[in-house]
Amino acid sequence: MKTGKTGMLGIVVPDITNPYFGELVEQLERSATEYGHSLVVNLSHGLSDIERTRVEELSDRNVDAIFLSPAQNDAELGALTRQGKHIVILDHTSPIGDMKCVSTDFYQASYDIAAHLLGHGRRRAAMLFGDEAALSDQRVMGWTQAHRDLGLPAGPVYQSDFTREGAYQITVNLLTRPAQERPDAIFAASDLEALGALRAIHEAGLRVPEDIALISFDGTAETLYTWPQLTTMKQDTMQIARCAIDAALRPDTTPDVQLVPAKLIVRRSCGCR
Repeated sequence: MKTGKTGMLGIVVPDITNPYFGELVEQLERSATEYGHSLVVNLSHGLSDIERTRVEELSDRNVDAIFLSPAQNDAELGALTRQGKHIVILDHTSPIGDMKCVSTDFYQASYDIAAHLLGHGRRRAAMLFGDEAALSDQRVMGWTQAHRDLGLPAGPVYQSDFTREGAYQITVNLLTRPAQERPDAIFAASDLEALGALRAIHEAGLRVPEDIALISFDGTAETLYTWPQLTTMKQDTMQIARCAIDAALRPDTTPDVQLVPAKLIVRRSCGCR
């Protein structure tokens, strides 16, 4: 009571069943414990109104800071800043008001994925991405720029909702095209999307990577248990968590935006041996 601190931190994420968010929450909880704090976990289910309610509930509990993987747009997030809430935005690569942002370097990670696939000689690569805001996302921008730098038209981006089901259905539709029109490589913007795409490819009687190369994004443990094992761009959840805790508890000594490098883990699904 003398310090005005509760020793509690809050987090709001869209979906705890997504392995990436599960790993991130675990790493944040570990880092919070090192600083003598506990972590209160809430879900938004990807809905902005629920997210706002959860933020209000955490604020009413006087948590010392809130981590937010946002469903709200930048304007809505800016309103939270004006309300004086101490929020650290996760998975967001540009500053919003007075809030700190911590994210994987999405642009560079996607650029490297595209360059890797194109380096294998793939020329009909497609990207599976989560939502309709795709064109302004740094992952899509990195994907597009890598094609441009190699003098190639950017591979199309398909909305697949960051889910197994969405990616599965999109891939099924793509594979009904004539062989010369269907993709020869797919970049799935999450491990869950890669799982859906992989099932659709197998069901179509096609081979990975011989017929279609496949790379995922996130690098969760799920990628170790597919066949073939997935080449993946691994997000460093441990470092993201440490940067986020520093931004929450030592805001005066941390930059407004911290971008954490990802690492390409090369396995068989991209065509490397």
